[in-house]
Amino acid sequence: MKSMTYPKTLIVFLLSFPLFVCAQEPTMTLIGKAPKLKQKTIRLFQTDDYITETQIQIAQTTLDSLGNFKIVVPLRHVEYLSLMVGSVKNPFYAEPNQTYYLDILDESGTEMYYAEPTDTLTLPFRIGRFNYEYNVFTVQNYDKFITGTLREEARKFIAETDSRYVDVTEPFFQQHKTYKLAELVLSSRVMGQKKIFDTYLFNKPILYHHPEYMYFIRSFYGGMMTRMVNISQNETIKRCIQEGGPYDTLVTYVSKLDLMKNQDLAELFIMQGLFELYYSGKFDKTKIESLLNQALSSSKNDEIKKIASNINQLINRLRSGSPAIPFEGKDVEGNTVSLGSFFDKPVYLTFFNPQDAGSIKEIPAIKNLYDKYKKEIYFVSVCSDCTYRSLHDFMQTYQLRWTFLIVDAEVDNQYEVFSYPSAFLLKRQGYFYRSPAELPSQGVEEYLFKVRR
Repeated sequence: MKSMTYPKTLIVFLLSFPLFVCAQEPTMTLIGKAPKLKQKTIRLFQTDDYITETQIQIAQTTLDSLGNFKIVVPLRHVEYLSLMVGSVKNPFYAEPNQTYYLDILDESGTEMYYAEPTDTLTLPFRIGRFNYEYNVFTVQNYDKFITGTLREEARKFIAETDSRYVDVTEPFFQQHKTYKLAELVLSSRVMGQKKIFDTYLFNKPILYHHPEYMYFIRSFYGGMMTRMVNISQNETIKRCIQEGGPYDTLVTYVSKLDLMKNQDLAELFIMQGLFELYYSGKFDKTKIESLLNQALSSSKNDEIKKIASNINQLINRLRSGSPAIPFEGKDVEGNTVSLGSFFDKPVYLTFFNPQDAGSIKEIPAIKNLYDKYKKEIYFVSVCSDCTYRSLHDFMQTYQLRWTFLIVDAEVDNQYEVFSYPSAFLLKRQGYFYRSPAELPSQGVEEYLFKVRR
């Protein structure tokens, strides 16, 4: 950038300007092209917390007729953001006061590239280069990873990497490098558990919003709460989990353990542990929810409260009796249709993929149920990986007449659809009746008969 010299009178004026005039809030700008996705919606997300990995939308725009877009958002510090266009999310690192030029080349949105050569001093380039070196090392030493004989190679790689990047002073990058290498230390057993804790966690700041730090936390403490409740020496932890509290007693006890020694770290560990235990199926879920609610009311740490709140929302959002998550999709003719438009009757909602053998196998049975219950129940099938042509051909091939919608992949994420086909049964007014619901081959007709009343 060309340097400029300002007259002294201007400098004096700026120094004497009233102090209540604030500097403009830093922003980050995305400018891009997606010619195969013109006039579609593009969304930008940030991760709210890295225990639940809850993502919140921070910006949205529509691609113009040529597939161009521009997004400007406030950004005060480095963030790991995700850009969703088409059916996938593309994560990337973003810095304040930076402009990024992107090319998105395919219909799915998967092929996203920086449109101009990235400055080798920028954060995305440095992290990208480091991650590449790390990945090459892990691929070249895959057999030793598997056999647990990687210690010497890992020590050498860590020393060489630290030396290579010693002059990079950017804090976020150094934190990324440190905790990525810490994961290597953990997986290759270069150090014992206690030494790892002393080296990377003891008396260190807790980086709630740094993804690599939080991934290391999840790896280091992963499964530890489950093991603790099965050991007789940890009766206090087991009793608090079984009785649903008191939360403060649990925090006090955990804070004194050798691998904690810090209340904030102990609460972070507890949040991860409760999240794991809830889905283990081995403990009373209402007791775990009680502990989460106590954390919301008694914790003095806002980050912990946010994690507890996100866990609560996550475990309750698909529960029977909860309201269905609203979404919109496009039918085969391109019309926008909302899920809420069907709430005057029960809804049998299925997620499918026309290339999936399991989805195809269920189609004849769904067709029979539709013919039998279509006057009393809406049948809605959604696909996040369909084009209008593929959906039209699928419906024609199997002569299907109920509602089919093309939706964003985010809808699959919201409904925690990990495989196809998946189903949900909604009562009138859009409340979950069976979540998830049985497929026809699993006996869903029994519940269709009941919910229509």
